[in-house]
Amino acid sequence: MPTGPSIDCPRCGKSNLPGFTRCSTCGTSLSLAGLEEAETRALDRPAPSAPAPALTSWGPFRLLERVGQGSFGEVYRAFDTTLEREVALKLLLPRYGSQGDDAMAVLREARSMARVRHPNVVPVYGVDSFDSRVGFWSDFVHGKTLSALLSAQGRFSPQEAALIGIDLAKAVNAVHAAGLLHRDIKASNVMREEGGRILLMDFGLSLAGGQRHGFAGSPPYMAPELFAGQPASVESDIYALGVLLYQLLTAKYPIDATTISAIRAAHEAGARRSLYDERPDLPKPLAQAVETALASDPGNRFQSAGQMIAALSESIAVRAQEPRRRAFRAWMAVPIAAALAWIVWLAPGSRQLLRGSNPHLDYIKGQNLLDHYYQPHSMENAIQLFERTIGEDPRFALAYASLCRAYVLEYHDREDPSLVQKAQDACGKALALDRELPAPHITLGMLYTQTGKTDLAAQELRLGLGLDSKNAEAWAALAELYARQGRNQDIEPTLQKAADLAPMDWRWPNQLGTYDLTQGKLPEAATQYEKAAALTPDNARVWNNIGIVNRRQNRLAEAEAAYRKAVALDSGGIYLSNLGLVLELEGNYQGAAELYRKSADLNPADYLVRANLASVYERLGDASKARAAYLEAISLAEKLREKSPNDATLLSHLGSYYATVQMPEKSEPLLRQAAALAPEDPQVLYRVAEGYELMHRRDEALRWIARALARKYSLEALRKAPEMAGLIADPRFATISNAGQ
Repeated sequence: MPTGPSIDCPRCGKSNLPGFTRCSTCGTSLSLAGLEEAETRALDRPAPSAPAPALTSWGPFRLLERVGQGSFGEVYRAFDTTLEREVALKLLLPRYGSQGDDAMAVLREARSMARVRHPNVVPVYGVDSFDSRVGFWSDFVHGKTLSALLSAQGRFSPQEAALIGIDLAKAVNAVHAAGLLHRDIKASNVMREEGGRILLMDFGLSLAGGQRHGFAGSPPYMAPELFAGQPASVESDIYALGVLLYQLLTAKYPIDATTISAIRAAHEAGARRSLYDERPDLPKPLAQAVETALASDPGNRFQSAGQMIAALSESIAVRAQEPRRRAFRAWMAVPIAAALAWIVWLAPGSRQLLRGSNPHLDYIKGQNLLDHYYQPHSMENAIQLFERTIGEDPRFALAYASLCRAYVLEYHDREDPSLVQKAQDACGKALALDRELPAPHITLGMLYTQTGKTDLAAQELRLGLGLDSKNAEAWAALAELYARQGRNQDIEPTLQKAADLAPMDWRWPNQLGTYDLTQGKLPEAATQYEKAAALTPDNARVWNNIGIVNRRQNRLAEAEAAYRKAVALDSGGIYLSNLGLVLELEGNYQGAAELYRKSADLNPADYLVRANLASVYERLGDASKARAAYLEAISLAEKLREKSPNDATLLSHLGSYYATVQMPEKSEPLLRQAAALAPEDPQVLYRVAEGYELMHRRDEALRWIARALARKYSLEALRKAPEMAGLIADPRFATISNAGQ
């Protein structure tokens, strides 16, 4: 049997088996010379064919709308009645049946796509045969192809094109990592989702391993060596990416030709449009990155998609010389008195505010609650107001953006994974209504930082700052991202930028205090928290943080007083839990258990509260209840880990819990990952040491506790931990503790 890909006839569109020299339908030569005889009827479209009658069902799928058809198959928007979700269904045309080589080609496409798991690649759900037709189904993406966007809006800005290029290079990197080549990267095979996510799709020409022969792809995107009969490669996919970026930036192809023979001749003559001539305003690093991808010699291109990602990322730091049409200012720090005029200028449909319509007054009230989110019940009330606003005015982009921010703040407090999707949906709708609105980009950056998706976070924050460089919240969110990335030298100056832009905002000293706390700089953290308390004396969050820093310094009386002030301002469960922790450290185990139980009732999804309850059950000698509570904490933390796989604090807690219930095979990988992600965080390092001690691996425990103490973990707090008593009694500990203090 011949191997390699099938070849589409350029004249009739029929797909032919590998190894055939002439089309089995119309007899056209399938050699390179024969292919050159047929002009490309539409450089970025399949050849037209008579449409098959539209279907209404296929197996368990209800077909809602036919959204595309080519010479080989058709695509429907469908409803999966089994799992009750909308999908994209690709069916082989009836004339190809459910058996034979064409059916195998569909199966190969489905399997190729299913092997690639990446946020920027459309996922495949399944493949099957019904009614004598083969098909596969995948996620249905609500959005537009890049080719449609180019037709509608013209060329893209340098920054936007670079960000799209980064996303696509990441997707292609995942394709290559799976041992595949895509071979048909083009504008019509890339979707921009309504929320802004870029998705690579259509793997009909993908190849595995050494199956790299055959003339296939869209001619304008094909690398010069493919026209010379050389096999497809990583470098030919890189070339196609370069063509796509050129197209986004210029609305043209780099080769000015419309037939296969003319494109080949242009390649041989080196007759390619210069990007520098077409767009002299581009930042030099961006132009260089695209030109490198388009090099005629494969050896002079990027040798991996990863190299291209690095080059495009560098280019984003350089702003284009093209002036912006719009500027946005102070999304967060807008005084309520000025908010009305600001909203009228910005939001679609917002001129209704001049008439004082209730939905938009609800928005103002919700925004006021959002700005004071530290007050009890402010978030749930704000969410209701924003939802009511959207119900009355579904095109009010700012209301969606504020709803997204409310969900993100709720997620920060409750760590409920369901809030992540709600936030993404709300921000996506805001961007679908106004793509140049900075607020949803900034909020998505905050969300992705919290869930450990630092690449996506960086992309969104760059977009937000590109639209509004004087947004204090964006700078503070960037500082938090730097903290997650371990870029410690960049955190303080970035936070200072936020403070300079909004000096009366309590969040920036509070955030700096938290950074100092993670670095073991306890006196400095206390000073920052006191500044935040002076700005907002009714802020339970700040008083809670003052309690934490006092507890870390073993100043239990001061910690208890601060926690009680927080509880008096907001009786939320987390403050009760922290107060219970102080009572536990003071030896009041019954009082601590009562507070923990109340906190668990108020925060059923909080794994830390369950773990605290487990700890006090241990102190009370109830091993059965302690184990049950630890297992509940593990279950809650694992659910959260699905959404935040790189949260070092979460991983260190979870690793310690597994060690406590004697599951070392699950504990150690988590502890090591946590230490790798946060090598300077004394709390994380302490929990790593604790986990090894609980696994009865004293040498490892001593090594990690030495690191924690060297980074200012409290020796007094360590001495109060019963599970570390054996380690402290070890003669080797005296040397370690003396060196660390």
